[in-house]
Amino acid sequence: MRRILTLEQQIRNYVNNTNLYEKYFTSHLDEWNALCVAIDTLGDTCLALEYYEASGIGDEDGEKYLKLYGLFQAIFLQQDSIRQLYRIFLRSDLQPDSESAWKRIRELRNLTVGHPIEKKDKTGRKRCYISRVTIHSDGFQLIVWNKDKEQDEFEDINLKSLYEQYKLEAVKHLKSIHQAQIKKWNAF
Repeated sequence: MRRILTLEQQIRNYVNNTNLYEKYFTSHLDEWNALCVAIDTLGDTCLALEYYEASGIGDEDGEKYLKLYGLFQAIFLQQDSIRQLYRIFLRSDLQPDSESAWKRIRELRNLTVGHPIEKKDKTGRKRCYISRVTIHSDGFQLIVWNKDKEQDEFEDINLKSLYEQYKLEAVKHLKSIHQAQIKKWNAF
């Protein structure tokens, strides 16, 4: 998370130290607001995820759920902020690969935390259970009731590995944003 936080600071410093507001954003106030919210959200999520990395999942069942739900939500918000910054500075939508950890962790969040009671996707309608006794710092077991197939599907989630892969992808996108600031936005 330290690399993501460092890039967040570089992106923030560029915005604060180059008079971009005066040069460009005074006539694009909605975009300026989106930029400010995205940078702040990126920084806030870095703090939350650093705390998670330092303290782990916890020992009590309630703590485990709260931290797991919080982890997924912090990543989801972080992704949204990175997407917004990408949109502003690269003038295009960020398109992660369909098999990327970025997409996988987002889909996992939507299934487990966003819509566990009923999630519809291209493979059918699903209900999701996180097996409480399997939650640990490296992951958990997911039990998905596939309503269309009328059967449970079990999946062991290696959250530690997925999270590490996600962070590498986030760093790559943030580097692209910062490079675009320097190369494309110096003209303003």
